[in-house]
Amino acid sequence: MDWKINIITYNLAMKSSNTEAVHNMLNGTIDDQTHLVGIGLQEVAHAETIGGAIATWAQSIATWVNNNTRMVLLGKTFQATNQVLIFGRKQLIGQIKRIDYRFQRNTFRGLTGHKGSIGVRLQLASPYSIVFVVSHFMHGPEHNSKRIEQYHTNRICSFPEDKSVRAAFWFGDFNFRVEEDMNTVIQKIKNGTHLELLDSREQLKRTMIERDAFIGFREQPITFEPTYRMLVGTSEPDGKRVPSWTDRVLYKGDGITELSYCNNKKAVASDHLPVIAGFRVTGPVAPKPKWEVVFEHLPTWYTSVPLVGRFQVNAQFYKENGSYRDWIGIFPATIDDCTTATNWIYAATCFEQIIDGEKFLACEFSDIPVGSYRLGYFACHLNCIVGLSKVFQIVEQP
Repeated sequence: MDWKINIITYNLAMKSSNTEAVHNMLNGTIDDQTHLVGIGLQEVAHAETIGGAIATWAQSIATWVNNNTRMVLLGKTFQATNQVLIFGRKQLIGQIKRIDYRFQRNTFRGLTGHKGSIGVRLQLASPYSIVFVVSHFMHGPEHNSKRIEQYHTNRICSFPEDKSVRAAFWFGDFNFRVEEDMNTVIQKIKNGTHLELLDSREQLKRTMIERDAFIGFREQPITFEPTYRMLVGTSEPDGKRVPSWTDRVLYKGDGITELSYCNNKKAVASDHLPVIAGFRVTGPVAPKPKWEVVFEHLPTWYTSVPLVGRFQVNAQFYKENGSYRDWIGIFPATIDDCTTATNWIYAATCFEQIIDGEKFLACEFSDIPVGSYRLGYFACHLNCIVGLSKVFQIVEQP
C-alpha cells in the first residue's frame, strides 16, 4: 500500500452551492496520483440535509469529482450541519471491506450535532484501517477549555480502541483562536510576520504542546495566513473577528509522509477559507480483492426484455453481516457513486434458481435504458459494495 491521501476542510457559513464555488474549492487539489480524498464540510445549510435545496454542496462536489477525476464516492454521511464525503479511486472499491460511522453531538448538551464530530473508518482488505474524523468545535476565543473538553468527548469518533488503524486524520473547524488584539494581528498579516503568533498566541498549538488535547496527533508546519474570518468574496480579514487559524488538519499513525498543507485563497464563497493537506501512507501490499458476492457475467441485453442477473452469496458473509436491508443495484459502468444506484431492489426479494446443480439468486429489473452498466451488491451492515459484476451493455432490439 502506497497511497496519496488528500484532506479538505471547509466551513461554508450556510452559503449556497454553485458551480464556480465548487470549482474554486477543488480545482488543483486532486491529481492522477491521488488515491483517497476526505472532505469535511461545516455549517452546511439545513435545507441541504432535510430537503428543499435545489443544488447541494454534496451533489455539486460529487459531480465535479466525477467530471474531472477518476474518483468514485465511497461513503458519505452527515450530522446536523456537518457533512463528510470520502472519495477513492475506482480500483479501490474492492479493497474496502467495511465502512463504519460514529457520531458525537455537543450542542444543547448533546441534543443536536451542530457542534460535534463524525468519524469514518475504512477497513481495508489488508489488516489495516484508515480513519477520518470531521469536527466543528465551540466558537469564541473565551471557550478554549470547552473545546478541549469537546475533544475528549469526541475522541471516540477516532476509533481509539482499534489497533488496526494505520492512519487517522482529524480535521475541521476546530475554532481555536489567536489570543491577540485584532488590529495587531491584521498588521502582522500585512507585513508578513503573522506566523510568529503560532509560537505564543495560538490556542491549538499551546494545547497540543501541553498535551491537553489531540495527544499523539501531529500537524504539518503552517505557512499560510489565518483562514477566519474573511470578508465574503475576498481572502481579506473582515475586521470583525481576530483573524485565526480555526480550520486545521491533524494526523496520527505510522508510515505517513507529509506532502503539503495550505489554505485556498481562490475559494471565497464563505467567511472561512478551505484548508487542504496532502499525505502519503505506506504499508504492506494489499491482497487481491475477493468479493463476498459473485455475479454471473451478463451478455448484451435488449431494452425490451426484463433484465435478469444471477449471483452467489458467500454463506459465511451473510451469516455474519447479511441484512434484509441489503440491496442489488444497477450502476453506470463508471460507478460514480457507490452509495446510490440508478435502479435497485432489496436482495431479500430475489428468487432462487438452480443451474447445473448450483444454487443462484436472481434479480430482475425492467425498463432499463440503453447504456453500459454493472450490477452491485450493497451490504447495509458494512456500508459498502461487496460484489460487483463486469460491465455489460443494454441495447435496442434490432
